[in-house]
Amino acid sequence: MSKITIKLKTDGKYAQIDTGDHELVVGDEVLAESKAGTEIAYVVPEQMAVEDKSDGENPSNEFQFIRKLSEKDIEHIERISKEAKSYILECQGKIDKYELPMQLLDADLSFDEKKLTFYFTAPSRVDFRMLVSDLAHTFKKIIRLQQVGARDEARYLGGVGRCGQALCCKRFLKGNLESVTLDMAADQNLAQMGSNRVTGVCGKLICCLKYELDEYKEGKKKMPPLGERVKTEDGEGVVIQHNVLKKSYSVRLSEDNKIVEVPC
Repeated sequence: MSKITIKLKTDGKYAQIDTGDHELVVGDEVLAESKAGTEIAYVVPEQMAVEDKSDGENPSNEFQFIRKLSEKDIEHIERISKEAKSYILECQGKIDKYELPMQLLDADLSFDEKKLTFYFTAPSRVDFRMLVSDLAHTFKKIIRLQQVGARDEARYLGGVGRCGQALCCKRFLKGNLESVTLDMAADQNLAQMGSNRVTGVCGKLICCLKYELDEYKEGKKKMPPLGERVKTEDGEGVVIQHNVLKKSYSVRLSEDNKIVEVPC
């Protein structure tokens, strides 16, 4: 038996499940079942569950693997997705009725159609107990309201990035939107460009800073550290810059302050 880590689509919780002889890779969509019902989930790297601190809990073992999504399952998901979105207008009406400071973004039905999740943003915590009770009475389903952050808001609303293409989070990124740090920008010599150049439409650091990070780290292993004195064909100097994509580094010569580029 092999174990994988999954992240549930509706509430973002992690679970470790046995998959038997099934071979799955990160990004695959699967069905998982618990006492609460059948859920759609994404296969994610195991360390993501360990690194995630959102609920302070370890991955749950209450779910059982059913199968990797089939074409028939995907057709069913497309149908219930349209059904879930048809509930948004009525939910918005009830939000207005209770005068709640919430911006409704999207809705999602669990695979077995028993649980209806509404995603929203809000400037602070919202007391939506009356709203949940009203929605449960109206739709005759288990109701879950999930407040999401800026990155998830961009994924639900969509948009165009500075590259001119549709946002990665909307187009193909699945499961957890991993954290991006300024260190990643520094490793790629982008930090000095200013935060505006590495910030996405969500107001957070752009997700694509992760795409070439491993290549930069590997490339820098073949270069002397910044600040180190080295000898070149033109004389001795100090390493001032790594040019990873060009597979070279820049050295400021001690004798005349001239900058030369040295291939790795």
